[in-house]
Amino acid sequence: MTFGWEQFTEKLNAQGWRPIPGSLRPVPQGGAVFIARKNGERALGWVGTGIPFEVPPLWGPLELDGGTIGLFAWDERSYAALRRLLPLAPRRCDRPVSFGAGDRLGMATAAQLAALRRYPVFPILAQQSPRELARTGRDFRDVLRTAVLGVLEAGYAGPFGADADHLQEEAQLRAAAEAGYSLYTFDLRRALARGPRAQEALSSTARAVVAELAGRRIAFPGGVYALDEEALWEAARVYEGALEEVVRGAEILKAMGIDADLEVSVDEVETETPPEAHAFVVRYLQRREVELWSLAPRFPGVFEKAVDYEGEVERFAQAVALHHALARSLGGHRLSLHSGSEKFRIFRVFAERTEGHFHIKTSGTTWLQAVRVIARYRPALFADLYALARSALEESRRDYPIALRREDLPEGLPADPEAALAHRAIRQLFHISYGILLARFGAEIRQALVEHEAEHAAAVTGNLERHLEALFEGRESTGVDLLPSPSGEGTGEPEGPGRA
Repeated sequence: MTFGWEQFTEKLNAQGWRPIPGSLRPVPQGGAVFIARKNGERALGWVGTGIPFEVPPLWGPLELDGGTIGLFAWDERSYAALRRLLPLAPRRCDRPVSFGAGDRLGMATAAQLAALRRYPVFPILAQQSPRELARTGRDFRDVLRTAVLGVLEAGYAGPFGADADHLQEEAQLRAAAEAGYSLYTFDLRRALARGPRAQEALSSTARAVVAELAGRRIAFPGGVYALDEEALWEAARVYEGALEEVVRGAEILKAMGIDADLEVSVDEVETETPPEAHAFVVRYLQRREVELWSLAPRFPGVFEKAVDYEGEVERFAQAVALHHALARSLGGHRLSLHSGSEKFRIFRVFAERTEGHFHIKTSGTTWLQAVRVIARYRPALFADLYALARSALEESRRDYPIALRREDLPEGLPADPEAALAHRAIRQLFHISYGILLARFGAEIRQALVEHEAEHAAAVTGNLERHLEALFEGRESTGVDLLPSPSGEGTGEPEGPGRA
């Protein structure tokens, strides 16, 4: 290949396409791929000798001295073709710290990576739940494919994961598995709502777990905790039925040949997770040959959407320390902090009490940055969004445990629309209203963000940096950029435990 970036950029610019400089990535077999933009549309570009995949071109191909250039629509066919040339599949986490960043619009992955790649975290980029998919009109394949497009756009060559979040049905699990996800989060909330089993109906496995764990002493920084037998029986009655669904899910993944990280989530139930419930869940699954990567307990305090943690930080810290000690004694799975958006008061405490072995999930905070950009540059559209969201509060709050009430919301907005997002209730309203807003104003929202692309990216990156700064107290990754060696494997792995 004898022609350079400037030469084929000039050709594409003449057609209205703008190649993204940092996206050029060599392919081991020769040639390179890149991402180009045109009026908000993104396409996969190829430059090299011939074209190594059979996908109908969007533009070209054009022969130049020394090679060929062409553009291709970014769809399932081009993604599948490119995966045969580059390591672009999500994979299991192999770092002590992982950080999830959901992208409900499919427009923020590159901006998220601009922040995440600077810190010693394993990025979970395609993180969506079925309830989010239903509200955005997307599916697991689209979310993953769009996230990979952002990976290419950012020029990020390191490992990343994809989280099929809050799974509650077998069909959801199979859809995510067929799309190629690497992390599966089983949400037990619906199963637990069916109520506990009678003690006489418990299986021999559940009885054996209670007998094994009763009286076990767990040393942690706050002292020594002895697992209570009666509390273990209660955990067995409450959790066994729900855990059978997790076992079934793990068996499905195994039958499909999928080696994945598995997480169990009980964070959205009303009561705190007692140590006995944590211990029973883990040992029951282990006896059923299911190894957990992570558990998301319901911690003490209030984890409202779009606002900081509310509660006693020291009480939270003691609970985290005890749950972490339990996790270490039961095989070393990590603790996961869900609803992590904006929880700045407890980030550093969580990192310290888990000894740097944890997972954090954020999602709505990235969506709120899109809303912030619209408030600043499209105030009339922002006012329309607010009016619709306010009128549809009850519809939007379904599936989201939130204390927001209609009377908390002012009828009008302040003179400075962006200042409205400092209002707790308005922030929470927008956090949960993305579905109804995208259904009615999706085209207008996306167009506004395309027109203010740089501002949107800066807002997303700055917001995640604030989260990471609070988590690591300003300590960026030094020499750990999660970039691959020429073989495609990660290098510069930080010290500490690997996969849990």
